[in-house]
Amino acid sequence: MGQLKKIFAEFLEEGISAESKARYGPAASNYYKALSILCSHLIISKLRKTPKNHTEIFLFLKVSFPEVYEIVDAVFTLYTDSYSHIMNKEDCAKLKDAIHKIARHGGIEKEFEAYLKKI
Repeated sequence: MGQLKKIFAEFLEEGISAESKARYGPAASNYYKALSILCSHLIISKLRKTPKNHTEIFLFLKVSFPEVYEIVDAVFTLYTDSYSHIMNKEDCAKLKDAIHKIARHGGIEKEFEAYLKKI
């Protein structure tokens, strides 16, 4: 579990670094990856199941955490768009907001508090 927190922190830090340089595409991509790790942590800690990919993450969320699923589903296109479209600061803000909401709805906000304060 500690390994996931480290990976989450790395993606989050890379997102923050890229955003500070107005490199919004890489920032959005890294924020979404941090969001995915947060979802994996939620699934592992609450369900004791380990998702293997995005499809499994979505399935676990849809069935067991529908509010979190709605949050993730709403920003997934931002992640996929980051590969072929120019991203902007507002896109990054939406992803950071989604990270906060997922932590709150998943009941893991305290566990990630130090990281969440950075965004």
